[in-house]
Amino acid sequence: MYPPESEISLPLNQHPPTQLPYVAYSTWVVLTRWADVNDTYKNRQDCFKNYSLSYTDDCRMPESKTRQLRRAYYAAMTYTDAQVGKVLGQLSSEGFGDDTIVVLWGDHGWQLGEHGEWAKFTNFEDGVRVPFLLHVPGVTDAGMKTDALVELIDIYPTLTDLAGLPQPELCPSFSHNISECVEGVSVAPLLKDPTKQWKQAAFSQYPRPNSGIYYLPDHKYVKSKHSEQVMGYTMRTDKWRYTEWLHFNADTAMGNWSDVWGKELYDHTNATVDFNDENMNRAYDRGFEGVLAQLHDQLMEGWRAALPPAYAQTDDVEHATSEFV
Repeated sequence: MYPPESEISLPLNQHPPTQLPYVAYSTWVVLTRWADVNDTYKNRQDCFKNYSLSYTDDCRMPESKTRQLRRAYYAAMTYTDAQVGKVLGQLSSEGFGDDTIVVLWGDHGWQLGEHGEWAKFTNFEDGVRVPFLLHVPGVTDAGMKTDALVELIDIYPTLTDLAGLPQPELCPSFSHNISECVEGVSVAPLLKDPTKQWKQAAFSQYPRPNSGIYYLPDHKYVKSKHSEQVMGYTMRTDKWRYTEWLHFNADTAMGNWSDVWGKELYDHTNATVDFNDENMNRAYDRGFEGVLAQLHDQLMEGWRAALPPAYAQTDDVEHATSEFV
């Protein structure tokens, strides 16, 4: 189905972004669990430990192996797509196609050599952006799409809303002792109006030293029972991706905003479809101080401040509904 490996394209951006903080880079050592990749790096374990080597051409996945892995990934996705088609076909043949809501999503992105990265262990767009496909019989039959920012935490309240069930409560500011609450909202209003004003930002996070470079030149990890000593909090707006890597207390699940290990700022004003937008980290460039300050404040305010107007402005935000059904 796919052309020979020699004809499979390489990533457009095989190098890390400019001025990338060391803490942000993933060593993708997980791939060495695969025999063929392990054979490639069996004498180069320093590539996964030494910050001065992890970024380099010498430690990058060889082009031939990169083409092979990308081809295999495409084949796996095609196979998965075929299986989804079989499930949906059976759903229709059993008579449930016209009254079953279907949602298809992925729990994380996947890097295929972009930025010299592999797998999912970063806060790059390629690592955290996922498919979110929703079919509602009689509503989406003709197809529709939206540029609104939505998140996986929106799936549960969306399904309860569309099914006419009670909406789950939004989590209060301090929810440690709350047994049931959500941080997402129903996206059902977007099915009526895909251009509707919606969330101001979408959020993700990933820890370090998990799958990162352990020995850093500018900071030092300590021996700990926790694998989360630093947390990378990332936020995507319509124009920017902004990330801060904070020293993290795993016991309290809190990041320290006064102990920042690194920042990333990427311009998505003219977004592409091949994840070639995050090659220049502007967080340390002159002229971006105002953008950086605004996004820092927005990141600290978190998901509640980014909610759609209909949810953020209600007097009873915990019980706000879309009134779609």
